[in-house]
Amino acid sequence: MNRTVAIVITVVTALACGIPSFVLMCLGVFALLGAQMPEVMAQNPSTPEDVMLGAGVLLCFGGVLLIIPILVGILSFRFSKKEEPASIDTIDYIPPAS
Repeated sequence: MNRTVAIVITVVTALACGIPSFVLMCLGVFALLGAQMPEVMAQNPSTPEDVMLGAGVLLCFGGVLLIIPILVGILSFRFSKKEEPASIDTIDYIPPAS
């Protein structure tokens, strides 16, 4: 695998996993904040403990999704092969004109 493929894989996983992870984590934070407000909980028939459990699940799942693009980026760049520049021995030598 070369560097270009590693960059493409990293960008695709960042878009596919990174953006949804931030959305899930924001929803978890909003649920945690909403569970602390009595006027919001008056409209919701569930208990604050249920809401906080759901918010914790959203935060944990968002954290797992956030780790995936980071690991893919590190591993893909670590195992990608660098293109070796042509050495002087392999270049055809043309003698100077006399």
